[in-house]
Amino acid sequence: MKKNCLLALLLSTASCWGQGSYTLPLAKANTALSLPAMTAGGGLLYEAHRSFDLLRFSNQLQVSAFDLATHKELRHAVVTVPRVHGARAAEGFYLSPDGQTLVYAEIHEPNILLVLSAKDLSEVRRTDTLPFTSADRYRLFAGFDESGLLSFASITGYYLRFIRMDLSNFKIASDAAGPKPNYYNDPIVWSPKSRTTWIQVSSRAWQEYHEDGTPTEAKLDFQFMHGRNNGATVLGPNRLLAFYGSFSAQGAVAVYSNGHTGELELACVPHKYSSGDVADYAGAICTTSPDREPEHGGDKILSSEFLLLKAEGPTIAWRHPMDFLSVADSNDTDTGRQWGNPLLYRAGSKLAIVAPSKAAALTVYEIDAPQ
Repeated sequence: MKKNCLLALLLSTASCWGQGSYTLPLAKANTALSLPAMTAGGGLLYEAHRSFDLLRFSNQLQVSAFDLATHKELRHAVVTVPRVHGARAAEGFYLSPDGQTLVYAEIHEPNILLVLSAKDLSEVRRTDTLPFTSADRYRLFAGFDESGLLSFASITGYYLRFIRMDLSNFKIASDAAGPKPNYYNDPIVWSPKSRTTWIQVSSRAWQEYHEDGTPTEAKLDFQFMHGRNNGATVLGPNRLLAFYGSFSAQGAVAVYSNGHTGELELACVPHKYSSGDVADYAGAICTTSPDREPEHGGDKILSSEFLLLKAEGPTIAWRHPMDFLSVADSNDTDTGRQWGNPLLYRAGSKLAIVAPSKAAALTVYEIDAPQ
């Protein structure tokens, strides 16, 4: 009873932070077929999504740059991309460390890696040859590492594979085998900038490894006994936020931060649901479903709510009702799936949460979040 009262108090006060919101329209968007991929830097938001004709064919990528201070679209471009039919998942959209270059990727057939100028959204170069073979499963494009190299990962055989590519000529800079996962979790939990990866080593424990397979001293052990792993978010070196939940409405968030661990139980099931690199914060979508197994209809979502989680604790900093969105290239979950991850972006004391919705627009929530 004491725990429930504490949780209720925490959740009731988490919504009291100052906030504002506004919308940004998206050209020719259909979120049932393609979700926006987003990145931000220098006060600008960059967004890319495919547009479709009435027969559900697509060969155009709509790319926009928005000023987050004025809420205005500054630039828009239409880029020709490989023609596809039906829903299409993007793997990622990233801004280079120097703020000059954007990279957009679709890493399942037909492949495309597209380099754009951040200044005017014009195409710089592209390739349809990616560093994967048919043996690579659970492919991942993770943007830029600390040296500005493009970063890819997959599972080949029984091992993680980490690949770096030169942005200027698409040549492979490195290709190395990493540790062997004991429990596999989709997606790969990897930080190319810190060159570390986390692996679930038992049903209730995570271990951090260097890319060469040697373990670090960071390990997360937790007590939550119900349900399954729903993903994890790397918050930096030796820092992890992991999500767990049952099939209906019981879940927990566990955190490891520089030798300290913590857990927060929830009356819903949290899933990793954010992108962007904001210190100390990550997002989750928390869902409730019928109290039945998935094969009997228990995976039908009754409600979903976005939780902005602060690593310290962990605690809920802010919450808001939100749709749980995803698109997949096919029914096979290993051929490309994109989640509607809101982008987290900090500007001074404000934290922007840029969220896609079923409508052809982005909603930007601005939260007071002092550093």
